[in-house]
Amino acid sequence: MKNVLVVSALPQETDYIDEYLKDKPQWQKQNEGEFINADKDIHLHVRVLGVGKVNAAFQTADAINDVQPELIVNVGVAGGLADDLDRGAVAIGTDYVQVDMKTLLPENSPVIESTPDYILEGILEVAKANNITYRAGRIATGDFVLYERRKRRAIKKEFNPIAFDMETAAVAQVATAKKIDFVGIRSFSDMANKKTIGLLSKKENVKASEKSLRETILRTPAKLIIDYLEND
Repeated sequence: MKNVLVVSALPQETDYIDEYLKDKPQWQKQNEGEFINADKDIHLHVRVLGVGKVNAAFQTADAINDVQPELIVNVGVAGGLADDLDRGAVAIGTDYVQVDMKTLLPENSPVIESTPDYILEGILEVAKANNITYRAGRIATGDFVLYERRKRRAIKKEFNPIAFDMETAAVAQVATAKKIDFVGIRSFSDMANKKTIGLLSKKENVKASEKSLRETILRTPAKLIIDYLEND
């Protein structure tokens, strides 16, 4: 049976998986955060890592020791860096980079493998079939919230990413070290600009339309990976 590990920084980024699978008889819940699809021969494990690169790295390593996955998927939200898209669009990772890891010697730089083509192609097919607004490309990671115009511009110029978050490249680095396939899928919760702090801090008294958008933003990456696994 193929073991698949889906990880997120925050519980609300993977909570929808449980809700989504309740209506799917082919998926049987074993324990909290553990599901089996006998038809597809898949054992799905869901783990919440915590925020930031350190949490992401050591919790991923622990989860790998526990479940021995053949595929790791990091889902959640990110700041959008594709200026022709908007909040709610989805970044599907092709490759990953840490923007705040600066070494003197090239050989000390992190080794992070790209997402295998067969996984990327399958996820893109599902995204197209579900009319999801998406962009495939590089996801950048750093241990800070990105909202400053100058820093945003500098990261785009140096690394050319489509999204920025605080965990994905760290998870990808651990997956690479353990020789496990990896893909990151992140919805744009904000556009990594001056509006970011207000959007991320305001959790109460939001309009119905904003609440609906936030729910969609949180749910889409989780739904996308489940649909991919069912179609694989």
